[in-house]
Parts: sequence; C-alpha cells; structure tokens
Amino acid sequence: MMKRITIKDLAAELGTTPSTVSRALADNHQVSDEMKLRVRELAHKYNYQPNKRAKSLRTRRTDTIALILPEINSFFVPEMIFGINTAAAKNNFSVMIFQSDNLLERESELLRYVHSLAVDGVLLSVTEETKDVAHIEEIRQTGTPILLIDKLTGTSNLPGVSINGFDAAYRAGNYLAEHGHRKLIGIFGNPSLTMTVQRRAGFEQSMLEKGLLNGGSCMIEVEQILELPSVLDTLLHDFADATAIFTMSDELMVHTHFELTRRGLRIPDDFSLMAISDGFAPYYLHPNITHIHHSGFEVGYAATSMLINNVLGKSGTKERKVLVAPLCQLQSVANLAALPVVS
Repeated sequence: MMKRITIKDLAAELGTTPSTVSRALADNHQVSDEMKLRVRELAHKYNYQPNKRAKSLRTRRTDTIALILPEINSFFVPEMIFGINTAAAKNNFSVMIFQSDNLLERESELLRYVHSLAVDGVLLSVTEETKDVAHIEEIRQTGTPILLIDKLTGTSNLPGVSINGFDAAYRAGNYLAEHGHRKLIGIFGNPSLTMTVQRRAGFEQSMLEKGLLNGGSCMIEVEQILELPSVLDTLLHDFADATAIFTMSDELMVHTHFELTRRGLRIPDDFSLMAISDGFAPYYLHPNITHIHHSGFEVGYAATSMLINNVLGKSGTKERKVLVAPLCQLQSVANLAALPVVS
C-alpha cells in the first residue's frame, strides 16, 4: 500500500523546504512561477492531497459549514442548495447537509451535533415548530455563527437572508386588482413563521388600499398541506364569486392547481391563479403560472457568502438581508379589466 505523500516528501524530491512547497501550493507571490509549476506537477504526479486536519490546526478553521433544513422537497430547496454550494466552492468551503424532518427536537440535536464537529458556521432553515430560539442562541454563544436562511423567526433578531415577503405579496395583490379581480382568495402557510406573517400582511395591505378587504375577499392560513382540499371546498362554497387565488408558496400553488383542476375548474377561465414561486414549478403546470420569483439560488448564494465572510473576518452576521423578487407574467391570470362592462 502506497504511503500518504506529505509536503516534506515533495520538498525533499524538489530539493527545497516544506515552507516553500506550502507557499507554492497556496499560490503565494513570494514563490517564483517556475517553482510553483514544479511543485504542482509533482503534486499531481503523486496525487498529493493536503492534510485538512493539519491545516485546520494551523488556521483554526475547518473550511466547512453545515446546512440544516426541515426537508428537501422538489420546489425551492434544490435551487437554494445549488446557490449555497456555488458560493461555498468559490471560497473553497465544503457544505454538510442535514435534515431536521421539520421537528424542533431534531433541529436542536443537529445544532449540537454540528457544533461538536467544529464546523465554521451554520445555515439554518427553521422547522414549523420553531418558535423559541433558545437552542439556537445557546450554540451562537459558543462563538459559532448561525445564519437563518429563507425562513426568519419573528421572536428574535437572529441574522438571516430572505426575500421581501411583504413586498412580494403586496405586488401580487396589486397585480390581481389591476387586472380587474375584485374578489380574491389568499392562501398562506404556517402562521408562526415570519415569512407567513409578512406575506399575509403584504397581501392584506394591497387589498386594503384597493378597497377589497371587506368586499367578498378572504385570507386563510393552512398549517398542514393535507388540510388544503377541505379548506378549498369551504372557500369555493363560501366565496363562490371569487375570481382569483393567490398562494404564498410553490407547495400551496401546486396543490391548489391540482385541486382546482380536479374539480373541473379551468385556469384562468374559471379561476386565475398567482403565487410566490422559485420560478421552476410554474413552468411545469398548464397554463404556466404568473408569479413573483423567489430565487432559491440567490437566497442560498447570498446567505452563504455572508456566513463565509463572517468566518473569514471580513464582515459580521448581525443583520438581516432582504432580496427583491421580480414579477414574471405568464398565462394564469385573466385580465378582467380588459373585458367589456355588461350593463
């Protein structure tokens, strides 16, 4: 079995010092281009791999961050992971991914576990059960930076990155109203999440300004997606004159589209549908769904860059960064404002 090649072995064969080899591998300007080339060629020949444990002891970093997610679904999360990995790779960091199964107890266990692994920082998307953040603060007090990603809690000022949920939902409400929809249904998720609170508030503000709040429109929160079929049954009965539905997420959008189609309702002829979306799911449905684009890639990239900058001492992670989400006009919203008025 071939022994592991070390920097000392490379230095001995090249007739130079280990420190020179180390600097050459790090592309240090103090080493000539000729020596850098010789070192890299020899390192490639022997398939030399740096000893990460030795580097960790020297730099007091592992160049590893942990990502803890409630679940890995087929909507927003894969693109967010892509953004996270892209930003991490750009800075020569690795990412360890864990799933909390949307359970607070599991989330708390994973935070303690990744702390024991001496990761340099943690990206955390909280569970639907997470209301108290004491378990997060406990780890932060040890010096491990934790940054919330996408789902920010309303009970603390923990740093994080998300889109401007209020503005996204506000603009969605305005778009529907400007297209002649006077009776709207807004469907939102878990009310304990700041994301839900902000998006509901934005949609409500839009309806208030357009004079639609008490005119046959409604807003409802669905804590579990399995509740949606029965919720829609009630909504379609009680608000039979509604012409458009807004959903705050891809998951709610896809299930709402399915339930409307299952009932024989046509989009947008019978009901218009609009959502806040990661921008992929709307194109898998017919017709393509008009949406406010919530880019998972951008959220993941921005959050990881912020966390790594903190680890490298370039900046702190005390603030919350809010990204703007653009409007994507597709085919799922009927323009009732363009229809002739029947007297």
